[in-house]
Amino acid sequence: MKLGFHASICDESTRSLADALRPRFDKLSEQLSGEYGGPMEHLWIDVELLVGSAKSDGQPQHTFRLQKRVSGRGHFGLPAMPDRFNVGHYSVRPDFSFLATHSTDESVSHIVQLIYESLAELEFKRRRVGDFDTRLLRERFLHTCKELGISIQSN
Repeated sequence: MKLGFHASICDESTRSLADALRPRFDKLSEQLSGEYGGPMEHLWIDVELLVGSAKSDGQPQHTFRLQKRVSGRGHFGLPAMPDRFNVGHYSVRPDFSFLATHSTDESVSHIVQLIYESLAELEFKRRRVGDFDTRLLRERFLHTCKELGISIQSN
């Protein structure tokens, strides 16, 4: 399974945080991509860094969904990419008051902690994700964060 973390939609107030997340996300994606069982070939996790992008109840825009096919067709004259199959995709939303009052490193840890906690929710999607080993992914996530010097708490 190819794992992708994205913080690509941001505004001026969160751009520096998105820039700080990008290299860490690249390393996490590279080290955590692998075989976890189940039908998912890709798992994409978006971090919402726009204050106004939440639903009216404050929840992230995208709850977990498993799509059989994601088209790579190019829009507006952009080159096409290959289609992706069996893509799990959801978003997490940080606490913007926390981000406003803490350093970039603390904010990175906050966001990575939210991602770690969100992975546990995949256990409740067992019907959709089949034999996907959430426990193994979470263990590897903790270990990789420790190697990269990102401080998060296991729960």
